[in-house]
Amino acid sequence: RPDILSGAFNPEIFTASLSQVMAHYRGGSSQVSSLYTDAELFFREATFPTDGLRMLVSEVLARLGGDNGVPAIYRLETAFGGGKTHALIALVHLGFFGAYIAEAARACLDTQVIDPAALHQPGTVQVVGIAGDEMPVHPPQDAALVPYTLWGEIALQIGGEDLYRQVEIEAGSRAAPGKAFLERVFAGRKVLLLLDELAQ
Repeated sequence: RPDILSGAFNPEIFTASLSQVMAHYRGGSSQVSSLYTDAELFFREATFPTDGLRMLVSEVLARLGGDNGVPAIYRLETAFGGGKTHALIALVHLGFFGAYIAEAARACLDTQVIDPAALHQPGTVQVVGIAGDEMPVHPPQDAALVPYTLWGEIALQIGGEDLYRQVEIEAGSRAAPGKAFLERVFAGRKVLLLLDELAQ
């Protein structure tokens, strides 16, 4: 990078935030660097194609394309600063844009990983991105709708307040939701569900 050679490099621009990238896509304010919010710039200048990232992207895209032979759930485990959030942000961009950013993603990850013909069209996949360390854990005291459970946040991001109100009892429960909740929230939808800092 030229900024490293010139001595002007600022490492803070590489502080990844899933919630800020999601806020950018939802039209909210985002204070994260455009290296993370600009999908093409992200793949062109901010992403190194590790084998792990290539495998993850390849298999997630295959699953979204209908290949049930690849896992539906991935648990990312790396050392601190090992790229988990960065990988999730790569999936956010691909989830929202799909075939629209195929060339930029392909240039980074290679043609073995990204097959433009197999990529979904923008808008056909619903992307849910949750940063567990930023979610409240107690019911809000005012009238604003602020989910305080994982299930509630998922329902709100998928279907807005209307869907949330339909499943509000289970969405507000600390117990795992039942089959009826899952069918109501996910039925007929292609959803990419990304959870960061889940333990918190």
